[in-house]
Amino acid sequence: MIDISSYNWLNKIFHDINFDNLPHGIIISGPKGIGKKLLSHKISSNLLLNKSSKNFDQELFYSKNHPDFFVVNKEKILLKHITYRKNIKKDDWDEELGERNVNDFLSGTPSIAINKVALIVNAHTMNKESQNALLKSLEEPAPNTYIIMTVDRSNALFETIYSRCQVISIPPLSNNDLNSWLINQGITDYSSHDFPSYKSPLSILSAIENDQQNDFKDFIKILSSFFINKIDQNSLIKNLNNLNLDLITKLNFLIEFLKILLKSKILSEALSGNYSLIKNAKFNNLKISNLINEINNFRYEYYKVPQINEGHLLNYVFSELKNSIKL
Repeated sequence: MIDISSYNWLNKIFHDINFDNLPHGIIISGPKGIGKKLLSHKISSNLLLNKSSKNFDQELFYSKNHPDFFVVNKEKILLKHITYRKNIKKDDWDEELGERNVNDFLSGTPSIAINKVALIVNAHTMNKESQNALLKSLEEPAPNTYIIMTVDRSNALFETIYSRCQVISIPPLSNNDLNSWLINQGITDYSSHDFPSYKSPLSILSAIENDQQNDFKDFIKILSSFFINKIDQNSLIKNLNNLNLDLITKLNFLIEFLKILLKSKILSEALSGNYSLIKNAKFNNLKISNLINEINNFRYEYYKVPQINEGHLLNYVFSELKNSIKL
């Protein structure tokens, strides 16, 4: 079986699941890097016991060859991944899945396991057509079949999908719980305070493994240097580009920076550590709040139209910030 004992927050959720009264649809919701995929595989393994031995076929499962387990793990879940149409354009052929799709997989009877399980990772990326196609399998489920979906945000799917599923929410960990977990993983050089507040356990672990653990701190240092007039705007953007961060990460870091700045003033909390250079910053609360909303809108637009000019966007945002934050 899949071992999640070292992920105590997942372990607790798993043991609270009533497998004797489990609906055909399951939605696992939580922030990126909180362990949704781990939990989904653990649930799947519990549903895929062998008909004869009543044991879990680990070798088949881990080799990705289990005939009763179908995984769709794409950056964007398209209609062809849910239901394949013969007249589909040749350009849309999926090299990995071919004609294999969720609805066809679920229409057959289990081969060697008690149940069939379809796992859709990143289900929040499904468009309207994909979700409507999936509803067919949720509304008229075949016996002994389960659909498990992972989503990074709440209310990401049709209400009709939620109404036919059990939602398992994985909440963010507190700083204390996160730091305790990091220590248990042997990580003592870094804590949750070295990362943005939205970073989750597995995201932090991944950042450390990929030598990206200092990205946020370096971002704050460069930004602070800009506000104290140590570097100009052109140097600011050049230095940020040298961090090799994508635009969404830069915008996420910037929103985190502004939220911490705003929180410090509203709650009269002194800034220290990475923020010590701007501890005496003066700004209008409403102006900063409006800028956070505007950057959020930019981020949303970029998801829809990724061809937005990054340089123009950053120049505009930092010009507005320099006019709004004074030292």
